[in-house]
Amino acid sequence: MAYHDDLLQQAMELAHKNPASPTQADLRRSVSAAYYALFHLLVSETIAHWSPASSRDALGRMFEHSVMKRVSGRISDSRFFPFTGEDPKVVRNLKTVAQAFAQLQDKRHIADYDNTTFWTATEALREVTTAAKAFSIWQEIRDEKIAQDYLVSLLIKPRD
Repeated sequence: MAYHDDLLQQAMELAHKNPASPTQADLRRSVSAAYYALFHLLVSETIAHWSPASSRDALGRMFEHSVMKRVSGRISDSRFFPFTGEDPKVVRNLKTVAQAFAQLQDKRHIADYDNTTFWTATEALREVTTAAKAFSIWQEIRDEKIAQDYLVSLLIKPRD
């Protein structure tokens, strides 16, 4: 199983661990793992098409979380991504994946750094489910040109 799949599975297991009395550590780590699962899925999908294969690991380390979030947040803005002539369902699905990425990054920051926030199992599971849905949607659109363009854009710092 790929690393991103392992992370998604771990996120799900942590969210369901000890349902009667889940710990904040398990719930927080489930949210964090959900974000990193989607992060690594997108990185993996991008570098899979890179040639030569010997450079893929180095390329994978070039992704910046903040750039990826910024690009993902801009996907819904038609000034930056007009998607003229594209299949509306594919566009909707791509926007869902991009929005999930941005949302999960925000939630991961809260889970990892905001000790004043108390997480419930329902809230943690909602974020894990968001990641799982993004994984599923990605499988439907991964070969579409706009999906591949999105992956490339995750490496490029957007200009305002």
